[in-house]
Amino acid sequence: MAEILSLLRLMQCNDSSFPSGAFAFSNGLETLVNEGRVRSAKGIAEVIETQILPRWLSLDRYFVRQAFECAGDLDRVADVDQQCHLYNTNHDLAQASRRIGRALLNVHSRIETPGAAAYKAMIASNQAMDRAGYEPVIQGLVSHALGLGKHQADVAALNSTLMGFVSSAVRLGKLGAIEAQGILADVSVVAAGQLEDKPQPFPSSFSPLADIAVMRKSSGGANLFST
Repeated sequence: MAEILSLLRLMQCNDSSFPSGAFAFSNGLETLVNEGRVRSAKGIAEVIETQILPRWLSLDRYFVRQAFECAGDLDRVADVDQQCHLYNTNHDLAQASRRIGRALLNVHSRIETPGAAAYKAMIASNQAMDRAGYEPVIQGLVSHALGLGKHQADVAALNSTLMGFVSSAVRLGKLGAIEAQGILADVSVVAAGQLEDKPQPFPSSFSPLADIAVMRKSSGGANLFST
């Protein structure tokens, strides 16, 4: 019963209709497409494998796991959130992560996931936490509250990132739906192997192509995405 319930909750949180707010961000892909640096499905797959996946594994995964292991202790979660802020040195990506995280927290507060409403209130009432609510921290917090295992929490968070990026490519007209599923299938093989390893003992990040693209967001016309 418990294992089945955890699986159902995992699937719910990763359904494309779940209102996480991630649809508004492309992690620099829009700029790369507009500048002609990414032109094909192959190029999108390369960005995932060399930029998006490594950044998630070395940075976001660390904070998902740290927040998960707080086991609902919101003061400890707040400390993890603060540390996450210090390691998110790209202003635009940091802002995007907080917007997604807070949207996710709001949804879980409304559907009464344990601890979500209390943490939302803690952020709202404490001016020192105006930079709290990062996506991986909230993912770890709610994953534990939903009774997921730590590996399930990792899978849920990574899948959300990959799905969001590929969905951005589809909306930009650079991938068809079938191509998108093919890329996800291929990347999943690589990701599964990486998830077999333990998380890094400390956070780090080096994804210069995506980071610079986010900072150099196209300004020559209307943008579909915020990053």
